[in-house]
Amino acid sequence: MSEVITPKEFVSREFTAKEVQAILRRLTGGTEKIGLALLNYYSRTNLVPCTGKSLNRGRNKYSYSDLILLCWLFRMKKEGLPVNRFRRGIDYLRKRIPKLHKNPSDMVLLTDGKQLFIKHRVQDKSQIAEVLTGKKAGQYVWAYAIGSLIEEVERIIQEEFKDSNQVAA
Repeated sequence: MSEVITPKEFVSREFTAKEVQAILRRLTGGTEKIGLALLNYYSRTNLVPCTGKSLNRGRNKYSYSDLILLCWLFRMKKEGLPVNRFRRGIDYLRKRIPKLHKNPSDMVLLTDGKQLFIKHRVQDKSQIAEVLTGKKAGQYVWAYAIGSLIEEVERIIQEEFKDSNQVAA
């Protein structure tokens, strides 16, 4: 019988590059080519560096926050947005992931392809209009429910590692 991973355990987990690759493939439905070279490139260029504390073959593992950021980046990449534009926003998002994990369903990530905003989920159309108006009225904006991504990643982790104890806490 496999044990269920608690929310606190998710945040403290660390992942090897191959485990991240497997999770990303599941998340994208196997349609995206996700090479270890690309993950290493993102790490080397500090787009999403490995911030885990433990080592695997002399390299740091990916933290849970790193994994969520990579999943989000691959989703944005799939939508055709250039991921290098999000360098500043990634630090902003990384600092907020622990809080997002506590109540993820309430958060929506908005981006115009240049800037990143995290807002509480809006309840009605007037709130949506309020978020989208201002200096850039008429600008296209992607609204992304970051909470649903976190929930989907957690489900994939549960399924991917249910029969093994591969992912170390």
